[in-house]
Amino acid sequence: MALPTVEAQVTVESADSTVTTDPTENRDQVAVSSQMLERVPVFDQNYIAALAPFLDQSGVGTNGVTIIVDGVEMKGTGVSASAIAEAHINNDPYSAETNRPGKGRIEIITKPGTPQIHGSFTFTFRDSVSDAKNYFALTKPFEQKRIYEGSITGPLGSDQKTTFLVSGTRQEDNLQAIVHAQTPTGLISTNVPTPIHDTEVAFRISHEFSAKHRVSLQYNVTDTITRNLGAGGLILAQSAVNAQAREDDVIFNDRLILSPTLLNQLQLFFEKDYDPTRSVSPLQKIVVDGAFTDGGAQADLLATENNMKINDIVSWSKGRHYLKFGVNIPNLSRRAWEDSSNRQGTFNFSSLSDYVANRPYSFTQQAGVGRTVFWMNEIGTFIQDQIQVRPNLQVSLGLRYDWQTYFKSIHDFAPRISFAYSTKDQKTVLRGGSGLFYDRTGATPMADLKRYNGVVLRSYTILNPGYPIPLPPDIPPSSLPTNLVQLAPNTHIPYIAHYSFGIERQLSKELTVAATYRGLLGLALFRSRDINAPLPPFYASRPNTNLGVVRQIESEGRQVGNALDLTLEGKTGRWFSGLAQYSFSRTNNNTGGIAWFPANQYDLTGEYSRADFDQRHRFNLLGTLNEDHWLNLGVGTKLYSGMPYTETSGVDVFNTGILNARPAGIKRNSLETGGNVELDLRWSHDMHVPSKKGDRAPLMSFAIDGFNVTNRTNFSSYVGNIQSTFFGRPTAALSARRLQFSAHIKF
Repeated sequence: MALPTVEAQVTVESADSTVTTDPTENRDQVAVSSQMLERVPVFDQNYIAALAPFLDQSGVGTNGVTIIVDGVEMKGTGVSASAIAEAHINNDPYSAETNRPGKGRIEIITKPGTPQIHGSFTFTFRDSVSDAKNYFALTKPFEQKRIYEGSITGPLGSDQKTTFLVSGTRQEDNLQAIVHAQTPTGLISTNVPTPIHDTEVAFRISHEFSAKHRVSLQYNVTDTITRNLGAGGLILAQSAVNAQAREDDVIFNDRLILSPTLLNQLQLFFEKDYDPTRSVSPLQKIVVDGAFTDGGAQADLLATENNMKINDIVSWSKGRHYLKFGVNIPNLSRRAWEDSSNRQGTFNFSSLSDYVANRPYSFTQQAGVGRTVFWMNEIGTFIQDQIQVRPNLQVSLGLRYDWQTYFKSIHDFAPRISFAYSTKDQKTVLRGGSGLFYDRTGATPMADLKRYNGVVLRSYTILNPGYPIPLPPDIPPSSLPTNLVQLAPNTHIPYIAHYSFGIERQLSKELTVAATYRGLLGLALFRSRDINAPLPPFYASRPNTNLGVVRQIESEGRQVGNALDLTLEGKTGRWFSGLAQYSFSRTNNNTGGIAWFPANQYDLTGEYSRADFDQRHRFNLLGTLNEDHWLNLGVGTKLYSGMPYTETSGVDVFNTGILNARPAGIKRNSLETGGNVELDLRWSHDMHVPSKKGDRAPLMSFAIDGFNVTNRTNFSSYVGNIQSTFFGRPTAALSARRLQFSAHIKF
């Protein structure tokens, strides 16, 4: 078994869709090339958002979707759209090289430097003049979007051993959010400007010291500025925030072929983040559950990060074995949080009638220096052997170990195994596997542990306070019991056991179909619980009167899921090219995540139910119709059934200040939202412009994209509070029909 070759090339033709026993060639994966992404409708050139519907939320970790770019975990793609070569979801789902299963990660491969000059420039424009009106908007808001995007690559010097890649994008998005809220003076339906300006630039230089040794150095900068973030639905304009997210990255990559069968890949990644958030208004915050949120957001925060990532992977081929082993260090980070949030306090009301009666159920406020500095380190190491047992049978064995700061992880070893068996006609492959996958917390829960210790920040909660003055003048806030955040004793990182079995069949030279059963069992999942909540049966007083809310982060949750995926990928004659995937699934659990609290802190009856993300039916299609003809179409389709949400009583019967109690006998997530149907289309036309020399002709294209072309109203943000006039109804809707225009030149 030979090492895979690494070449810098530009390919315009599509490969045959064949079935093989290679673990990275499973046909139930989503694999798209840059050529396909240029032909299908992609809103705002956001390839991550276009592919995200193919993910399975049961495989996504606590810290969100894992994005891997050229082998390194990142927060985004790092490069602009035209510098992306291909993207994958569910590629080698049981690989020991990552800590997430295939359906929980997006893998991006960027374009390499080339010995000839190649470039791509795109201008994208959208205006509300050509859009339909949102269901909740009384008047159609003015919106306009401009995107300037491009990349260029080529040689530096005459020897063509040094190449460069420059990519960049500038997005100017004049959006508006739709507020639909109920106040004492009546229904408010208004438009709020929420502009976003985003600038991203990447520069890479690569040098080949020899045919066996290549190095590259890359610098990325991303700067996103957002105004009135958070407004919309029940949240009024002055309760929004202004935010900035600035990230600077330096990436060093060293690929060294030590022998024809031995390869070492070293990657060093340095990251610096600066993320300030400021409230639009300094006023006290007022939250009326299921009705409206007013006052200031009380969300002032400055988060900074200095991070180093290290990947060092060795690949060795010997006979029937292809061995990979190495170290993944996604975080060696020093983080600082300067928290000035909730300094004026937040009043919470259970209903609009309670607000009119000046009867809040709780008031929270915090004080203190607010600054904390902490290290967050995550380290992983792995070994994997792909064994060609027979010409038609391949087995992959892997073992991974993950460790994270603050958690005991001496036993966190994750074995992985997968196999692929090909029938004699080499047109059918049986594929299966199983493996353990350990979670990560992300930074926010760890920052909570460091901040809410009663010293850095003193946070207190008053139940049934006065309004608008919560405390009598003779009671200073400093005398109130403080809230705390802590880890439960012996808490460890949660893990999920994934297992699957499927069959893949080659229907024609360029068309395959796959049917895959997937199962999962999640153990020791994260949740939060107030261990100082008022005691049953009367729930009148806290057991420790010297403390307030004691949020304990625990690993006690459980999850069970089953799914069947049907995937069709490739070309059907000359008419259709792309992929379609239908998933029928059911996932139940008894936790909503690391920041979720049960209704009753001492009794979890009724919590085990449908998972928050559980959707029984999901159909996604991405492809092209009648390609290479003037009457061509790119197509994107989403057909989803509803998602669950919880019916709540609107009364804080347990006196916790959380207001998540349910009516008697009602389980968590017993209600269901409406489904989602969206059809997106793209028409494009290519032109070759003759050059003066006649030797090369740039390709120009023009395109019109229509999103939600049927203008179906897809509702969201359903209200579960039975005291609300919005109970069982949505307060927001996804975008109505929108048109997007673009011009593109490639050379």
